[in-house]
Amino acid sequence: MPTARVRKALLGASAGVAMALVMPGSPLGVLSFVALLPLLFIADAGGSFLSFYTGGLVFFLINLRWMFTLASFDALAIPGVLLLFLYLALYFGLFGVILRAIRRRWDSDHALLILFPILFTSFEILRNTFPLALGFSSLYQALYRYPVLIQMAAYLGPWSITAAIAFSNTAFYLAIRRRRASFAIIGAGAISVLLIFSLLPVSNDGEQVQVSIISSQVPQEEKLDDRNLLPLLDRYTALGQRAAAGNPDLIVFPESILPGYILRDDRLLPHFTSLAKQAHADVLLGTGDYVHGRIYNSVCLISPLGVVVGRYDMVHPVPFGEVIPGRSVLERMGLKSFIDSFLPQEVTPGDSCEPIAGIGTPICFESTFPGISRTLARNGASLLAVVTNDAWFAGSSELPAHFACAVFRAVETRRYLLQAANGGISGVIDQRGRVIVSQEGEGIVSGTVMRLSGESFYSRCGDLPLYLLFAVGILIVGTVEVREKNKGRG
Repeated sequence: MPTARVRKALLGASAGVAMALVMPGSPLGVLSFVALLPLLFIADAGGSFLSFYTGGLVFFLINLRWMFTLASFDALAIPGVLLLFLYLALYFGLFGVILRAIRRRWDSDHALLILFPILFTSFEILRNTFPLALGFSSLYQALYRYPVLIQMAAYLGPWSITAAIAFSNTAFYLAIRRRRASFAIIGAGAISVLLIFSLLPVSNDGEQVQVSIISSQVPQEEKLDDRNLLPLLDRYTALGQRAAAGNPDLIVFPESILPGYILRDDRLLPHFTSLAKQAHADVLLGTGDYVHGRIYNSVCLISPLGVVVGRYDMVHPVPFGEVIPGRSVLERMGLKSFIDSFLPQEVTPGDSCEPIAGIGTPICFESTFPGISRTLARNGASLLAVVTNDAWFAGSSELPAHFACAVFRAVETRRYLLQAANGGISGVIDQRGRVIVSQEGEGIVSGTVMRLSGESFYSRCGDLPLYLLFAVGILIVGTVEVREKNKGRG
Protein backbone atom coordinates (compact mmCIF):
# COMPACT_ATOMS: atom_id res chain seq x y z
CA MET A 1 0.00 0.00 0.00
CA PRO A 2 1.37 3.42 -0.87
CA THR A 3 2.21 5.69 2.03
CA ALA A 4 0.21 8.84 2.72
CA ARG A 5 3.06 10.93 1.29
CA VAL A 6 3.05 8.95 -1.94
CA ARG A 7 -0.74 9.27 -2.21
CA LYS A 8 -0.49 13.03 -1.80
CA ALA A 9 2.25 13.20 -4.42
CA LEU A 10 0.07 11.19 -6.83
CA LEU A 11 -2.84 13.51 -6.13
CA GLY A 12 -0.50 16.42 -6.83
CA ALA A 13 0.49 14.85 -10.15
CA SER A 14 -3.17 14.44 -11.07
CA ALA A 15 -3.70 18.13 -10.30
CA GLY A 16 -0.87 19.00 -12.69
CA VAL A 17 -2.37 16.84 -15.42
CA ALA A 18 -5.83 18.38 -14.94
CA MET A 19 -4.48 21.93 -15.25
CA ALA A 20 -2.37 21.10 -18.30
CA LEU A 21 -5.30 19.51 -20.13
CA VAL A 22 -7.24 22.79 -20.32
CA MET A 23 -4.45 25.02 -21.59
CA PRO A 24 -4.07 26.28 -25.20
CA GLY A 25 -3.37 23.43 -27.59
CA SER A 26 -6.17 21.42 -26.01
CA PRO A 27 -9.88 21.67 -26.92
CA LEU A 28 -10.86 21.37 -23.25
CA GLY A 29 -10.36 24.98 -22.18
CA VAL A 30 -13.92 25.44 -20.92
CA LEU A 31 -13.23 22.70 -18.33
CA SER A 32 -10.85 25.13 -16.60
CA PHE A 33 -13.76 25.86 -14.25
CA VAL A 34 -13.23 22.42 -12.67
CA ALA A 35 -9.54 21.85 -13.48
CA LEU A 36 -8.37 23.01 -10.04
CA LEU A 37 -10.53 20.53 -8.13
CA PRO A 38 -7.64 18.06 -7.56
CA LEU A 39 -5.57 20.95 -6.17
CA LEU A 40 -8.38 21.78 -3.76
CA PHE A 41 -8.64 18.16 -2.66
CA ILE A 42 -4.91 18.26 -1.92
CA ALA A 43 -5.51 21.27 0.30
CA ASP A 44 -8.38 19.46 2.03
CA ALA A 45 -6.10 16.51 2.72
CA GLY A 46 -3.55 18.79 4.38
CA GLY A 47 -1.24 18.67 1.40
CA SER A 48 2.40 19.42 1.96
CA PHE A 49 4.91 21.49 0.00
CA LEU A 50 5.88 18.32 -1.88
CA SER A 51 2.38 17.51 -3.11
CA PHE A 52 1.77 21.02 -4.43
CA TYR A 53 5.29 21.17 -5.85
CA THR A 54 4.69 17.88 -7.65
CA GLY A 55 1.49 19.27 -9.13
CA GLY A 56 3.31 22.32 -10.42
CA LEU A 57 6.20 20.31 -11.84
CA VAL A 58 3.89 17.92 -13.70
CA PHE A 59 1.89 20.89 -14.99
CA PHE A 60 4.95 22.58 -16.49
CA LEU A 61 6.40 19.34 -17.85
CA ILE A 62 3.21 18.80 -19.84
CA ASN A 63 2.17 22.34 -20.67
CA LEU A 64 5.64 23.61 -21.60
CA ARG A 65 6.92 20.38 -23.16
CA TRP A 66 7.49 22.30 -26.39
CA MET A 67 10.51 23.94 -24.78
CA PHE A 68 12.44 20.69 -25.17
CA THR A 69 12.52 21.28 -28.94
CA LEU A 70 15.33 23.76 -28.20
CA ALA A 71 17.58 20.74 -27.68
CA SER A 72 17.87 20.43 -31.47
CA PHE A 73 19.81 23.73 -31.39
CA ASP A 74 21.77 23.19 -28.17
CA ALA A 75 21.89 20.04 -26.03
CA LEU A 76 22.29 22.21 -22.92
CA ALA A 77 18.67 23.21 -23.41
CA ILE A 78 17.47 19.98 -21.79
CA PRO A 79 19.05 20.52 -18.35
CA GLY A 80 18.30 24.24 -18.65
CA VAL A 81 14.60 23.63 -19.29
CA LEU A 82 14.40 21.11 -16.46
CA LEU A 83 15.99 23.60 -14.07
CA LEU A 84 13.47 26.21 -15.20
CA PHE A 85 10.58 23.83 -14.51
CA LEU A 86 12.02 22.97 -11.08
CA TYR A 87 12.17 26.70 -10.34
CA LEU A 88 8.64 27.47 -11.62
CA ALA A 89 7.19 24.60 -9.58
CA LEU A 90 8.43 26.36 -6.44
CA TYR A 91 5.57 28.83 -6.83
CA PHE A 92 3.08 25.98 -6.50
CA GLY A 93 4.94 24.55 -3.51
CA LEU A 94 5.01 27.91 -1.71
CA PHE A 95 1.36 28.46 -2.61
CA GLY A 96 0.55 25.17 -0.89
CA VAL A 97 2.55 26.03 2.23
CA ILE A 98 0.87 29.43 2.66
CA LEU A 99 -2.58 28.00 1.89
CA ARG A 100 -2.06 25.32 4.53
CA ALA A 101 -1.00 27.93 7.10
CA ILE A 102 -4.06 30.05 6.33
CA ARG A 103 -6.37 27.05 6.59
CA ARG A 104 -5.02 26.25 10.04
CA ARG A 105 -5.95 29.74 11.20
CA TRP A 106 -9.07 30.36 9.12
CA ASP A 107 -10.71 27.08 8.19
CA SER A 108 -14.21 28.22 7.31
CA ASP A 109 -15.79 27.63 3.92
CA HIS A 110 -16.21 31.32 3.14
CA ALA A 111 -12.52 31.92 3.95
CA LEU A 112 -11.50 29.21 1.46
CA LEU A 113 -13.94 30.54 -1.15
CA ILE A 114 -12.36 33.99 -1.07
CA LEU A 115 -8.74 33.30 -0.17
CA PHE A 116 -7.98 30.37 -2.49
CA PRO A 117 -8.63 32.44 -5.67
CA ILE A 118 -6.71 35.41 -4.28
CA LEU A 119 -3.72 33.32 -3.28
CA PHE A 120 -3.66 31.24 -6.48
CA THR A 121 -3.90 34.36 -8.67
CA SER A 122 -1.27 36.20 -6.62
CA PHE A 123 1.25 33.43 -7.17
CA GLU A 124 0.45 33.38 -10.87
CA ILE A 125 1.15 37.13 -10.98
CA LEU A 126 4.41 36.67 -9.08
CA ARG A 127 5.46 33.94 -11.50
CA ASN A 128 5.06 36.48 -14.29
CA THR A 129 6.96 39.24 -12.53
CA PHE A 130 10.55 38.27 -11.68
CA PRO A 131 13.55 38.05 -14.09
CA LEU A 132 12.77 34.43 -15.02
CA ALA A 133 9.15 35.31 -15.71
CA LEU A 134 7.43 33.24 -18.37
CA GLY A 135 4.19 34.65 -19.76
CA PHE A 136 2.93 31.24 -20.81
CA SER A 137 1.01 28.78 -18.58
CA SER A 138 -1.28 31.36 -16.98
CA LEU A 139 -4.68 29.86 -16.25
CA TYR A 140 -6.66 32.67 -17.90
CA GLN A 141 -5.23 31.63 -21.28
CA ALA A 142 -7.36 28.47 -21.17
CA LEU A 143 -10.38 30.56 -22.21
CA TYR A 144 -8.90 32.28 -25.27
CA ARG A 145 -11.31 30.41 -27.57
CA TYR A 146 -14.33 31.82 -25.73
CA PRO A 147 -14.51 35.62 -26.23
CA VAL A 148 -17.79 35.89 -24.31
CA LEU A 149 -15.98 34.72 -21.16
CA ILE A 150 -12.95 37.02 -21.25
CA GLN A 151 -14.31 40.56 -21.63
CA MET A 152 -13.67 41.35 -17.97
CA ALA A 153 -9.98 41.53 -18.94
CA ALA A 154 -10.67 44.96 -20.51
CA TYR A 155 -11.64 46.25 -17.07
CA LEU A 156 -9.66 44.30 -14.48
CA GLY A 157 -6.95 42.64 -16.57
CA PRO A 158 -6.23 39.01 -17.41
CA TRP A 159 -5.51 38.00 -13.83
CA SER A 160 -9.14 38.74 -12.99
CA ILE A 161 -10.06 35.90 -15.35
CA THR A 162 -7.70 33.58 -13.47
CA ALA A 163 -9.30 34.71 -10.19
CA ALA A 164 -12.82 34.08 -11.54
CA ILE A 165 -11.84 30.60 -12.74
CA ALA A 166 -10.26 29.79 -9.37
CA PHE A 167 -13.32 31.15 -7.53
CA SER A 168 -15.66 28.93 -9.57
CA ASN A 169 -13.45 25.90 -8.91
CA THR A 170 -13.53 26.61 -5.18
CA ALA A 171 -17.31 26.98 -5.16
CA PHE A 172 -17.78 23.72 -7.08
CA TYR A 173 -15.35 21.98 -4.74
CA LEU A 174 -17.33 23.14 -1.71
CA ALA A 175 -20.55 22.00 -3.39
CA ILE A 176 -19.06 18.52 -3.68
CA ARG A 177 -17.55 18.38 -0.20
CA ARG A 178 -20.49 19.93 1.63
CA ARG A 179 -23.16 18.54 -0.69
CA ARG A 180 -24.79 21.93 -0.86
CA ALA A 181 -26.32 23.22 -4.08
CA SER A 182 -25.86 26.80 -2.91
CA PHE A 183 -22.13 26.58 -3.57
CA ALA A 184 -22.75 25.23 -7.07
CA ILE A 185 -25.04 28.21 -7.69
CA ILE A 186 -22.29 30.54 -6.49
CA GLY A 187 -19.83 28.90 -8.89
CA ALA A 188 -22.24 29.22 -11.78
CA GLY A 189 -22.86 32.82 -10.73
CA ALA A 190 -19.17 33.62 -11.12
CA ILE A 191 -19.29 32.30 -14.68
CA SER A 192 -22.40 34.38 -15.28
CA VAL A 193 -20.52 37.49 -14.16
CA LEU A 194 -17.94 36.79 -16.86
CA LEU A 195 -20.75 36.53 -19.39
CA ILE A 196 -22.31 39.82 -18.25
CA PHE A 197 -19.14 41.69 -19.20
CA SER A 198 -19.64 40.52 -22.78
CA LEU A 199 -22.92 42.48 -22.88
CA LEU A 200 -21.23 45.82 -22.26
CA PRO A 201 -20.84 48.10 -25.32
CA VAL A 202 -17.49 48.26 -27.12
CA SER A 203 -16.58 51.10 -29.47
CA ASN A 204 -15.64 50.33 -33.06
CA ASP A 205 -15.36 53.93 -34.27
CA GLY A 206 -12.09 54.69 -35.96
CA GLU A 207 -10.08 54.79 -39.15
CA GLN A 208 -10.46 51.73 -41.37
CA VAL A 209 -7.21 50.10 -42.49
CA GLN A 210 -6.69 47.30 -45.00
CA VAL A 211 -3.84 45.04 -43.91
CA SER A 212 -1.79 42.29 -45.50
CA ILE A 213 0.15 40.11 -43.08
CA ILE A 214 2.99 37.92 -44.29
CA SER A 215 2.95 34.46 -42.72
CA SER A 216 6.15 32.54 -43.43
CA GLN A 217 7.47 29.07 -42.74
CA VAL A 218 11.26 29.41 -42.78
CA PRO A 219 12.88 26.69 -40.62
CA GLN A 220 14.95 28.11 -37.78
CA GLU A 221 18.10 26.30 -38.95
CA GLU A 222 17.76 28.07 -42.29
CA LYS A 223 17.18 31.45 -40.64
CA LEU A 224 20.31 31.13 -38.52
CA ASP A 225 22.60 30.45 -41.49
CA ASP A 226 24.14 33.63 -42.91
CA ARG A 227 24.64 31.87 -46.24
CA ASN A 228 20.87 31.97 -46.72
CA LEU A 229 20.69 35.75 -46.56
CA LEU A 230 20.14 36.43 -50.26
CA PRO A 231 17.82 33.44 -50.92
CA LEU A 232 15.69 34.52 -47.95
CA LEU A 233 15.70 38.08 -49.22
CA ASP A 234 14.30 36.83 -52.52
CA ARG A 235 11.71 34.74 -50.70
CA TYR A 236 10.46 37.62 -48.56
CA THR A 237 10.56 40.03 -51.48
CA ALA A 238 8.26 37.67 -53.39
CA LEU A 239 5.94 37.42 -50.38
CA GLY A 240 5.93 41.21 -50.15
CA GLN A 241 4.88 41.46 -53.80
CA ARG A 242 2.02 39.05 -53.15
CA ALA A 243 0.95 41.14 -50.16
CA ALA A 244 1.06 44.34 -52.23
CA ALA A 245 -1.26 42.82 -54.83
CA GLY A 246 -4.14 43.16 -52.36
CA ASN A 247 -3.82 46.97 -52.32
CA PRO A 248 -3.31 47.17 -48.55
CA ASP A 249 -2.67 50.25 -46.44
CA LEU A 250 -0.26 48.29 -44.26
CA ILE A 251 2.01 45.31 -44.93
CA VAL A 252 3.42 43.46 -41.91
CA PHE A 253 6.41 41.10 -41.96
CA PRO A 254 7.38 38.74 -39.09
CA GLU A 255 10.20 39.16 -36.56
CA SER A 256 13.87 39.25 -37.65
CA ILE A 257 13.10 38.00 -41.14
CA LEU A 258 16.70 37.96 -42.38
CA PRO A 259 20.05 36.93 -40.86
CA GLY A 260 21.30 40.50 -41.26
CA TYR A 261 20.78 44.08 -40.16
CA ILE A 262 18.32 45.39 -42.74
CA LEU A 263 18.51 49.01 -41.62
CA ARG A 264 22.33 49.00 -41.90
CA ASP A 265 22.74 47.04 -45.14
CA ASP A 266 22.41 48.79 -48.50
CA ARG A 267 21.83 45.44 -50.18
CA LEU A 268 18.71 44.80 -48.11
CA LEU A 269 16.87 47.98 -47.18
CA PRO A 270 16.09 49.16 -50.74
CA HIS A 271 14.00 46.05 -51.37
CA PHE A 272 11.61 47.08 -48.61
CA THR A 273 11.60 50.82 -49.28
CA SER A 274 10.81 50.02 -52.93
CA LEU A 275 7.98 47.74 -51.85
CA ALA A 276 6.48 50.53 -49.72
CA LYS A 277 6.63 53.00 -52.61
CA GLN A 278 5.29 50.50 -55.15
CA ALA A 279 2.39 49.42 -52.94
CA HIS A 280 1.70 52.95 -51.64
CA ALA A 281 1.56 51.33 -48.24
CA ASP A 282 3.28 51.40 -44.88
CA VAL A 283 5.61 48.44 -44.41
CA LEU A 284 6.27 47.13 -40.90
CA LEU A 285 9.07 44.61 -40.51
CA GLY A 286 11.14 42.91 -37.85
CA THR A 287 14.92 43.04 -38.02
CA GLY A 288 17.96 42.82 -35.84
CA ASP A 289 19.72 46.16 -35.51
CA TYR A 290 23.27 47.08 -34.64
CA VAL A 291 23.94 50.52 -33.15
CA HIS A 292 27.14 51.68 -31.46
CA GLY A 293 28.29 48.12 -30.82
CA ARG A 294 24.96 47.01 -29.37
CA ILE A 295 22.47 44.53 -30.81
CA TYR A 296 18.75 45.22 -30.69
CA ASN A 297 15.71 43.17 -31.64
CA SER A 298 13.73 45.78 -33.53
CA VAL A 299 10.70 46.65 -35.59
CA CYS A 300 10.79 49.48 -38.11
CA LEU A 301 8.09 51.24 -40.11
CA ILE A 302 8.67 52.38 -43.70
CA SER A 303 6.25 54.98 -45.07
CA PRO A 304 4.69 54.91 -48.57
CA LEU A 305 7.40 57.41 -49.52
CA GLY A 306 10.04 54.77 -48.81
CA VAL A 307 11.30 56.50 -45.67
CA VAL A 308 12.02 54.75 -42.36
CA VAL A 309 9.82 56.78 -40.02
CA GLY A 310 10.37 54.96 -36.74
CA ARG A 311 11.86 52.06 -34.85
CA TYR A 312 10.85 50.16 -31.73
CA ASP A 313 13.41 48.12 -29.79
CA MET A 314 12.33 45.13 -27.72
CA VAL A 315 12.27 46.13 -24.04
CA HIS A 316 11.89 42.62 -22.57
CA PRO A 317 14.41 40.24 -24.22
CA VAL A 318 13.97 36.49 -23.75
CA PRO A 319 15.83 35.18 -20.67
CA PHE A 320 18.71 32.89 -21.71
CA GLY A 321 17.71 33.27 -25.36
CA GLU A 322 18.57 36.94 -25.81
CA VAL A 323 19.89 37.96 -22.39
CA ILE A 324 21.44 36.15 -19.40
CA PRO A 325 19.77 37.22 -16.12
CA GLY A 326 22.43 38.03 -13.53
CA ARG A 327 25.23 37.77 -16.07
CA SER A 328 27.63 40.02 -14.14
CA VAL A 329 27.17 37.92 -10.99
CA LEU A 330 27.79 34.69 -12.88
CA GLU A 331 30.89 36.16 -14.48
CA ARG A 332 32.28 37.09 -11.05
CA MET A 333 31.73 33.46 -10.08
CA GLY A 334 34.17 32.43 -12.81
CA LEU A 335 31.59 31.35 -15.38
CA LYS A 336 32.39 33.97 -18.02
CA SER A 337 33.83 31.49 -20.55
CA PHE A 338 30.83 29.19 -20.23
CA ILE A 339 28.35 32.07 -20.57
CA ASP A 340 30.19 33.51 -23.57
CA SER A 341 30.07 30.13 -25.28
CA PHE A 342 26.32 30.01 -24.72
CA LEU A 343 25.45 33.65 -25.55
CA PRO A 344 28.48 35.76 -26.52
CA GLN A 345 26.54 39.00 -27.00
CA GLU A 346 23.20 39.90 -25.49
CA VAL A 347 20.31 41.77 -27.01
CA THR A 348 20.21 45.24 -25.50
CA PRO A 349 16.75 46.13 -24.12
CA GLY A 350 15.03 49.17 -25.58
CA ASP A 351 14.46 52.12 -23.30
CA SER A 352 10.81 52.98 -24.04
CA CYS A 353 7.44 51.58 -25.06
CA GLU A 354 6.48 54.12 -27.70
CA PRO A 355 4.29 53.22 -30.69
CA ILE A 356 5.50 53.90 -34.23
CA ALA A 357 3.09 56.22 -36.02
CA GLY A 358 0.30 54.99 -33.77
CA ILE A 359 1.15 51.28 -34.11
CA GLY A 360 2.19 49.40 -30.98
CA THR A 361 4.62 46.62 -31.85
CA PRO A 362 5.25 44.02 -29.11
CA ILE A 363 7.98 41.67 -30.32
CA CYS A 364 7.54 37.91 -29.88
CA PHE A 365 8.00 37.08 -26.15
CA GLU A 366 6.70 40.51 -25.16
CA SER A 367 3.16 39.65 -26.22
CA THR A 368 2.96 37.02 -23.48
CA PHE A 369 2.85 39.78 -20.84
CA PRO A 370 0.00 42.30 -20.51
CA GLY A 371 2.10 45.24 -19.36
CA ILE A 372 3.91 46.09 -22.59
CA SER A 373 0.82 46.14 -24.80
CA ARG A 374 -1.06 48.13 -22.15
CA THR A 375 1.75 50.71 -22.01
CA LEU A 376 1.83 50.99 -25.80
CA ALA A 377 -1.94 51.58 -25.87
CA ARG A 378 -1.71 54.13 -23.09
CA ASN A 379 1.05 55.90 -25.05
CA GLY A 380 -1.18 56.31 -28.08
CA ALA A 381 -1.18 53.05 -30.05
CA SER A 382 -4.42 52.80 -32.02
CA LEU A 383 -3.47 49.38 -33.41
CA LEU A 384 -1.28 46.54 -32.13
CA ALA A 385 0.97 44.48 -34.40
CA VAL A 386 2.88 41.53 -32.90
CA VAL A 387 5.82 40.31 -34.95
CA THR A 388 7.17 36.95 -33.90
CA ASN A 389 9.39 34.04 -34.88
CA ASP A 390 7.97 30.78 -33.53
CA ALA A 391 10.05 28.55 -35.81
CA TRP A 392 12.07 27.50 -32.77
CA PHE A 393 8.98 25.50 -31.74
CA ALA A 394 7.47 24.70 -35.14
CA GLY A 395 4.49 22.35 -35.05
CA SER A 396 4.26 22.34 -31.23
CA SER A 397 1.63 23.48 -28.74
CA GLU A 398 3.63 26.70 -28.31
CA LEU A 399 1.92 28.06 -31.42
CA PRO A 400 -1.66 28.18 -30.04
CA ALA A 401 -0.29 29.18 -26.63
CA HIS A 402 1.42 32.23 -28.14
CA PHE A 403 -1.63 33.13 -30.23
CA ALA A 404 -3.79 32.86 -27.10
CA CYS A 405 -1.70 35.62 -25.53
CA ALA A 406 -2.43 37.86 -28.54
CA VAL A 407 -6.17 37.33 -28.04
CA PHE A 408 -5.96 38.66 -24.49
CA ARG A 409 -3.76 41.62 -25.42
CA ALA A 410 -6.47 42.68 -27.89
CA VAL A 411 -9.22 42.46 -25.27
CA GLU A 412 -7.24 44.16 -22.50
CA THR A 413 -6.40 47.20 -24.64
CA ARG A 414 -9.57 47.23 -26.79
CA ARG A 415 -7.39 47.30 -29.89
CA TYR A 416 -7.38 45.32 -33.09
CA LEU A 417 -4.29 43.14 -33.10
CA LEU A 418 -2.29 41.75 -36.01
CA GLN A 419 0.14 38.89 -35.56
CA ALA A 420 2.77 38.22 -38.22
CA ALA A 421 4.59 34.98 -37.51
CA ASN A 422 7.34 32.92 -39.01
CA GLY A 423 6.75 29.29 -38.12
CA GLY A 424 3.68 30.18 -36.08
CA ILE A 425 0.11 31.44 -36.35
CA SER A 426 -0.52 34.73 -38.12
CA GLY A 427 -3.87 36.44 -37.93
CA VAL A 428 -6.18 39.34 -37.19
CA ILE A 429 -7.99 39.67 -33.86
CA ASP A 430 -10.61 42.31 -33.09
CA GLN A 431 -10.93 44.33 -29.90
CA ARG A 432 -13.28 41.73 -28.37
CA GLY A 433 -10.75 38.94 -28.85
CA ARG A 434 -12.57 37.39 -31.79
CA VAL A 435 -10.24 35.86 -34.37
CA ILE A 436 -11.26 37.37 -37.71
CA VAL A 437 -8.78 35.35 -39.74
CA SER A 438 -5.74 33.20 -38.98
CA GLN A 439 -3.25 31.05 -40.85
CA GLU A 440 -0.40 28.75 -39.88
CA GLY A 441 1.08 27.98 -43.30
CA GLU A 442 3.05 30.30 -45.57
CA GLY A 443 1.05 32.92 -47.41
CA ILE A 444 -0.73 36.23 -47.05
CA VAL A 445 -3.35 36.95 -44.39
CA SER A 446 -5.57 39.87 -45.36
CA GLY A 447 -8.22 41.72 -43.42
CA THR A 448 -9.80 45.02 -42.52
CA VAL A 449 -9.13 46.53 -39.10
CA MET A 450 -9.94 49.75 -37.29
CA ARG A 451 -7.54 52.16 -35.65
CA LEU A 452 -9.23 52.83 -32.32
CA SER A 453 -8.58 55.71 -29.94
CA GLY A 454 -10.69 54.90 -26.89
CA GLU A 455 -8.79 53.75 -23.80
CA SER A 456 -9.92 50.68 -21.88
CA PHE A 457 -10.29 50.84 -18.10
CA TYR A 458 -7.44 48.33 -17.79
CA SER A 459 -5.17 50.43 -20.01
CA ARG A 460 -5.80 53.43 -17.76
CA CYS A 461 -5.64 51.78 -14.35
CA GLY A 462 -3.68 48.57 -14.82
CA ASP A 463 -3.87 45.91 -12.12
CA LEU A 464 -4.42 48.29 -9.19
CA PRO A 465 -8.23 47.86 -9.06
CA LEU A 466 -7.82 44.07 -8.90
CA TYR A 467 -5.26 44.38 -6.11
CA LEU A 468 -7.69 46.61 -4.21
CA LEU A 469 -10.43 44.00 -4.62
CA PHE A 470 -8.04 41.35 -3.29
CA ALA A 471 -7.26 43.58 -0.28
CA VAL A 472 -10.97 44.09 0.39
CA GLY A 473 -11.55 40.32 0.16
CA ILE A 474 -8.79 39.61 2.67
CA LEU A 475 -10.09 42.33 4.98
CA ILE A 476 -13.61 40.91 4.88
CA VAL A 477 -12.41 37.39 5.64
CA GLY A 478 -10.22 38.63 8.48
CA THR A 479 -13.04 40.68 10.00
CA VAL A 480 -15.56 37.83 9.81
CA GLU A 481 -13.12 35.30 11.26
CA VAL A 482 -12.23 37.58 14.19
CA ARG A 483 -15.93 38.16 14.93
CA GLU A 484 -16.63 34.42 14.82
CA LYS A 485 -13.80 33.72 17.24
CA ASN A 486 -14.96 36.46 19.58
CA LYS A 487 -18.47 34.99 19.53
CA GLY A 488 -17.04 31.60 20.37
CA ARG A 489 -15.19 33.02 23.35
CA GLY A 490 -18.32 34.81 24.47
